Amino acid sequence: MKRLLGLWLLSACTAVAALTGCAAKQAPQPPQPPAPVQAEIPTLPETVPEVLLHVPQRVGQAVPLSDKPLLGLAEQIVLHERALERFFAPWDLARTSIPAKEAFWGTAAYGSKQGYAENLQPYPRERWETVVALQDMAFYPSMAAPAIVTRNTALRVLPSLRPFFLDPSLPGEGFPFDYFQNSALWLGTPVFISHESRDRAWVYVETPFTSGWVRHEDVALTDEPFRKGYRTRVMAAVRADDTPLIGDGRYLGQAHIGAIFPLHARTGQDLVVKVPLRDADGRAQMGLAQLGTLQAAPMPLPLTSRAVAGLADAMAGQLYGWGGLYENRDCSSTLRDLFLPFGIWLPRNSSQQARQGERQISLESLNAEQKLSTIRSQGKPFLSLISMPGHIGLYLGTDPRGEPLLLHNIWGVRTVLPDGGTGRAVIGRLAISTLRPGEDRPDVRWGAFLDRIRGMAILGADVATETPRPSAP
Repeated sequence: MKRLLGLWLLSACTAVAALTGCAAKQAPQPPQPPAPVQAEIPTLPETVPEVLLHVPQRVGQAVPLSDKPLLGLAEQIVLHERALERFFAPWDLARTSIPAKEAFWGTAAYGSKQGYAENLQPYPRERWETVVALQDMAFYPSMAAPAIVTRNTALRVLPSLRPFFLDPSLPGEGFPFDYFQNSALWLGTPVFISHESRDRAWVYVETPFTSGWVRHEDVALTDEPFRKGYRTRVMAAVRADDTPLIGDGRYLGQAHIGAIFPLHARTGQDLVVKVPLRDADGRAQMGLAQLGTLQAAPMPLPLTSRAVAGLADAMAGQLYGWGGLYENRDCSSTLRDLFLPFGIWLPRNSSQQARQGERQISLESLNAEQKLSTIRSQGKPFLSLISMPGHIGLYLGTDPRGEPLLLHNIWGVRTVLPDGGTGRAVIGRLAISTLRPGEDRPDVRWGAFLDRIRGMAILGADVATETPRPSAP
């Protein structure tokens, strides 16, 4: 085991020598593009929603931070190896792994429901029939081709960019809850194309974490030489949203936290990463982009509370995006993007994330005080995911009053209307709150949020059952 760890560290140091302090030869230097623009931590808005009053919105201001590793080195190596295997897994497929019933689940799920269009009027029946027909279901699967995402895009349940809302008059429905929106896909994500729409404008893809429809022009087919040159265990993780990818003086794309790219070389303290591009024939080509130290770092990042806080603060205040709508994040995509740079793979939705880690602790049968006591005594700050039906967040530890704090991207808190109905006090952003958000308001029922909490998952790896492999240089 020690020898394997030594090999892993040696190869990682060879790839990222200047960062880790290991002595190694520099890789051949590519032509140097213009100096990249350095990322800055975004400024929080001056006003904070009322339900978040009295809670600092910077992680480092809310809880103490440390440079002590949150996991042992062996655990992080195992998790990192597992994450990269999952990331590139679509390229290992020879044929689709998704049965037709699963691929076209949206047709059955929403075909009998009264939907609403972008004008908040009933969804036109003729539009529905057109979108359903575009799936060309009788000929599924019609393709089998490894590919890669060449620009940030929306993964859709059905092949349409137009929204499908449920009753906008109900709390928690209408905008932004577009039920055709499945997830955002970041530039550089490997996928497997298994089907094409009737008009050929859309392709059905399997991604490392879910499947659905994307616009044809947002992906490129990959051949064996491209995949061999792109698939590596030496990756760089983006550390700032809206990072421009510039190579040879031209714009190659835009990257967000949660995107990872193969590390090509170093120029001083900067990183040169491989970026997939789409040529005129729809095939993948390789570009190179230079990123500064505030924009990207070799993966995995050191897993400490200070490092996690730094990445979380880089996303501070980001507006809520159901299913990655408008390239914003919802609760589960926030956690997924937050942990991938540290080599920790999380599934896409909250119910699956709640079952991850080395240990899951049920809180279902506990009352409010028992839940709080269990979270304080058994929760590991920065490694514990606290979940409820349809929502999940990261436990940060306790504030000076002993109140557990949660980092979560949340739409709103349930309220009670004067007529006895329910409403929402909208937060609509990534926020830090107690487990009693909004309870200083007269229209928020005491304990409503805490009552819905069902469990806590502790992230980690069982290193006794897995042997990490050394990274390829």
